[in-house]
Parts: sequence; C-alpha cells; structure tokens
Amino acid sequence: MHRFEAIDAAFPDLHAEMIDGEVCIETLVGWAHGRMVVTLLTQLAAQWCVATKVNTVHDSWQGMTYLRPDLSVADLSHQGVNHEDFPADELALVGEVVSPSTADKDTRRKVEKYAIAGIPYYLVVNPINRECVLHSLPEDGRDRSRVVSKFGDPVPIGAPIDTDLDTSALRTY
Repeated sequence: MHRFEAIDAAFPDLHAEMIDGEVCIETLVGWAHGRMVVTLLTQLAAQWCVATKVNTVHDSWQGMTYLRPDLSVADLSHQGVNHEDFPADELALVGEVVSPSTADKDTRRKVEKYAIAGIPYYLVVNPINRECVLHSLPEDGRDRSRVVSKFGDPVPIGAPIDTDLDTSALRTY
C-alpha cells in the first residue's frame, strides 16, 4: 500500500488503482469517457449519493486492492460525508466505462473484486462493444446474474436502486 500511495501522490494527474498488489496507472480519460460517466451519474443523482473516482476498499482485499470506480452509488445518507477511503460494503452500485487500455481490468479482474466485496451491482459500460453489462447477485465471490444490454436499450437495475438506465446517449469511441 505504501508503494501505491507514493506513486499516487507523485503523479496526481494520473488515475491509479491497485489490484492484487499490482499498481495500475491510466492517463486521464477523454471527453467521450467522461460524457458517458456524467450521462449515467445524472440519472441516479436525485435519489442517490453518486460520486466519481471514489477510493474504494474492502477488508477481504487485505490492503492489496484499492479501486476507484468511474461511478460509485451509495445511500443518500452519505451525501456530504468526506470518506478518504470509502467502504465497498456501503455501495449499492459501481460502474466502469471501458477504455481500450482498461478492458481486461474492467471486464474480468474488477468483476471478481466487486463480487467478493458483495457490491449488489457492477455496471460495465463498454463503448468498444456498444453494450452495457450489469453484474449482480454476488454470492461466494461470484455474480449469479449477468445481463447484457446494447446501447440504446435500457439497463434494468433492481432493488434498492429500482430504475432503468437510459443508454441512448452512450456512444462508441
């Protein structure tokens, strides 16, 4: 963790995460990526505490994994709370917008980590494939459900979020 913190502090303009002790550094995202995050964020912000790039931790990750999802959704009671490290147990949904350089992390490695943490929903927005994949019902470190929606089709999210995300404004890179 100390190595990760040193790298993160030395390069504040880069997006750093750590998965199983491996420090992963990405450059800042482009406008298309950011626009997709904002499109989803605005649909959830009225009823949920929604944030971007929240430092997410979980005890089962044993300090070897430190994630910053593109989108984090928690109960409104967290509005205005300044957590330095946000507990994954408090999140209802996390989302990632896939970039070519992050595809393996977002579609494979993080699926497992978020399921282990028991986060009810993990949304992968994949502009390369023009689809959204919603992972849900985590149990024993695996998601029991995986629903694929093409861009333009709604993404149905169950309780407690209970909404259909509109994906009509999402575009490919």
